[in-house]
Amino acid sequence: WVAVANGRAVTDGNGSATFAETSPLSTYLFAFAAGKFQVESGERNGRTLRMFHRETDKQKVARNRDAIFDLHARALAWLEDYTQIKYPWDKLDFLMVPAFQFGGMEHAGAIFYNAPSMLLEESATQNQMLGRASTISHEVAHMWFGDLVTMRWFNDVWTKEVFANFMAAKIVNPSFPEVNHELRFLLDHYPSAYEIDRTQGANPIRQPLENLDDAGTLYGNIIYDKAPIVMRQLETITGEVPFRDGLREYLKRFSYANATWPELIEILDKRTPEDLKSWSKTWVEERGRPEIRIVRHDQSISIAQRDPMNRGRVWPQQIGLLAGASAKSTFLRGRAEEIKLADNPGYVLPSGYGLFRLDDLTKSYLLAKIETISDPKVRGAAWLDLWENFLDGQVQRPDLLRAVLRALPVERDQQIASLLLGYMDRLYWYYSTVAERSALTSTLETLTRETISTKTTAGEKSAWFSEFRSVAMTPEALAWIAKLWSREEKIEGLPLAETDEIAMALTLAVKEAPGWRDILQRQLARTQNADRRDRLTFLLPFVDADPAVRERAFGSLKRLENRSHEPWVLDALRYLNHPLREEHARRFVAPSLEMLPEIRRTGDIFFPKRWADASLAGHKSREAAAAVRGYLAKESSLPQRLRWFVEASADPLLRANPIER
Repeated sequence: WVAVANGRAVTDGNGSATFAETSPLSTYLFAFAAGKFQVESGERNGRTLRMFHRETDKQKVARNRDAIFDLHARALAWLEDYTQIKYPWDKLDFLMVPAFQFGGMEHAGAIFYNAPSMLLEESATQNQMLGRASTISHEVAHMWFGDLVTMRWFNDVWTKEVFANFMAAKIVNPSFPEVNHELRFLLDHYPSAYEIDRTQGANPIRQPLENLDDAGTLYGNIIYDKAPIVMRQLETITGEVPFRDGLREYLKRFSYANATWPELIEILDKRTPEDLKSWSKTWVEERGRPEIRIVRHDQSISIAQRDPMNRGRVWPQQIGLLAGASAKSTFLRGRAEEIKLADNPGYVLPSGYGLFRLDDLTKSYLLAKIETISDPKVRGAAWLDLWENFLDGQVQRPDLLRAVLRALPVERDQQIASLLLGYMDRLYWYYSTVAERSALTSTLETLTRETISTKTTAGEKSAWFSEFRSVAMTPEALAWIAKLWSREEKIEGLPLAETDEIAMALTLAVKEAPGWRDILQRQLARTQNADRRDRLTFLLPFVDADPAVRERAFGSLKRLENRSHEPWVLDALRYLNHPLREEHARRFVAPSLEMLPEIRRTGDIFFPKRWADASLAGHKSREAAAAVRGYLAKESSLPQRLRWFVEASADPLLRANPIER
């Protein structure tokens, strides 16, 4: 065995290790791990980096090793230049944990990562490559933001996360010159932020915290995705250089110590005439998003905002308008603004943060011609607006589905194609009746299977094959997956790794394809990696066709020791609550929610919300909605943050089943 901790190893041998004392460090950043790890070393810019891992596939390690070292080195160099502060810790090691419950954890000098998201398959998609780079940049940024300067109390835990994400977006750009990074920022943050902010479970970015025991409930999409959007607004208001200089002052003043958000606002307030304290109160300390209506007139457009929570709030922000070929912008400080136009364009697309209620002409144009918009960022923003208007009942499902199916085959930007594949999947599984789904299956199987052969990169082929695997339902489609799993057939240009074969075996099981039970046992026998074999063993009862077996499997999760590998548990819940098993799985909805307080007490910071997500993801029935409403009514003393988790996770289900009056 070998061991790793925050400080340098002073001695390491004969079954013992001693580590040097570190610079001043917050206790939550303490790290120690010991196990049967392989150690890879790399020299970058005069610094030795070490990677600890348990991966048994030597080719996978060799394929990823240099890229991982390079990404760390680039992030370190960028941050040293931006902050004008040298890397603040004695060394940098990173540990790849096979079933780590986070993407990463920023222990000073010893970052822990989720192994599968770092050691990528040969067929990794562009999003997976970008995701790895973003996670590495995020965790390295924490060495300054969070580790060097730590929040005084966990009500400001968001500050370390927002700067890590905000800096990561800047750091990643040079490593991927072929990627539209404005589009990347849009698609990386806005959908996830809206996922919470559109719901009754919306929470403020900065929240009061009375008890450290509740600190884990502060984490989520609002901190990780809305906050970077808000921080980008702050940089725009302040100016890029004054903003950077303010951060340098903040880091130097509070090095190896604690700071608060108001102290940073005070530093930045001196660098701009805007009232940052008032701005911060609305955007940072209150929950929700504005609803902004776009109304056309003969030669002008009016922009009017309202507070959907009826609290009379106004969100000051820069609003851009693309009106055909004309681009306009205005800083919306009040409730309404009017912008003059020279003509009446085919569409008017806003940019900013909120639910943008599109005018009828724009909706009609986008539904008929959205793929003709040449600018990828504008096209991506248009898709986001259409989706939000669909969820708000302003766009009908058949119209949106037709637009997605028409645009997908001609979409050349991988980021937008990935977004549309996700929309198609949700429209198929969640927003269709059983009869509609059945009528759509053959079309989607044909589209996804035929498109695989037209793509030129393994990553693109992998994304389309994943969607084919999701929508495959006919005997012919499942038989093809079985042939690929058995290695009787291959997809040219798409190498299928052990992880792909496990995913195919589980897909065939949950869809009860012929021979599924034998396939699972054979997959178990041929899985080489012990950690992946243990995960598959854990999942077997959750995909079993026998309802009694699945019920016993769910019951086993009530014991804490069976929840120790949280990523496995979340996968198990998703299979248990798969839409094909929805009718039987309704019995698990109320018990899953009733376990939430214990999940919060015993699980890690992201587990309660993810537990609620996985428990409700496959449901859309009136009975499941009634179970959620019954739970919320019965648990009137449920802590507010847990109530927000349930309301946010259940939002699609409750929207699909409004209260009958």
